[in-house]
Amino acid sequence: MSETYTIRSAVAADEATIKALIRAEHLDPMNVRWQNFLVAEDADAGRIIGIGQIKPFRSGRELGSLAVVADRRQRGVGGAIIRALIARERGPLLLFCLAFREPYYAKFGFKRCGLRELRGELKLKYTLGTVFTRLIGRRLIVMQRLAPATK
Repeated sequence: MSETYTIRSAVAADEATIKALIRAEHLDPMNVRWQNFLVAEDADAGRIIGIGQIKPFRSGRELGSLAVVADRRQRGVGGAIIRALIARERGPLLLFCLAFREPYYAKFGFKRCGLRELRGELKLKYTLGTVFTRLIGRRLIVMQRLAPATK
């Protein structure tokens, strides 16, 4: 199996694949716009093997909708998408994840934060998400990556 892939901006033709991956992985289906996504595309097969986006909100920006197809996991695809998304950002980023994923996102400079650091619709999203994840026996956390220092 090929291990070569490229990270590129999504195009309109990718929308159905993006939505299918989000549904398959039971990710947050709100605020999904293909224009905000980067995709990892298998260089040989021409298929999308991973996705991720930055969701813009009035009160901040969220890294979200990260998914990698099952047969390409544990090979660095998700990390490559995260690094590419982060490289485009100049300000702080938030992400919502299940608590057991905290060590993974910490490798990219994200640190756990709390309700006090959230504003507006992001505070509401976290509150509602916490209720939902508790109902299914999981724990939602919020993490933040501060803006890189300028030289």
